[in-house]
Amino acid sequence: MSDQARKHDDLRGLKALVGILGVLIVLGTALVIGVVIKRIYAKPAATSMTAPVTAVIPGESTPVLPVGTLAAGEHVAGIAGAGGMLAIWVSGAAGDRVMLLNPQTGALNTVLVPAK
Repeated sequence: MSDQARKHDDLRGLKALVGILGVLIVLGTALVIGVVIKRIYAKPAATSMTAPVTAVIPGESTPVLPVGTLAAGEHVAGIAGAGGMLAIWVSGAAGDRVMLLNPQTGALNTVLVPAK
């Protein structure tokens, strides 16, 4: 074999290595871009609220809202935990309001009405 043919054979492995590494770089870049796009468009997971569990006796219950809290035509549009309170969104013809209820005592602490 001539010297030039031998040099070509010696570089064949290097060329293969460079080609493989180039493919790995392209795949790695595509993976990073894909992960970034996925994280940008992913919805955040809802956080769960932890509260102490109280003993519940089957068959015995009290209304969550005191009687007469809701006027005719009003309905509960949503409920959410707010610290140690329950935020109850009430919607009706007169407008919306948020009531903060203490779940341990059942007492309404605050009624929030949006400014008009």
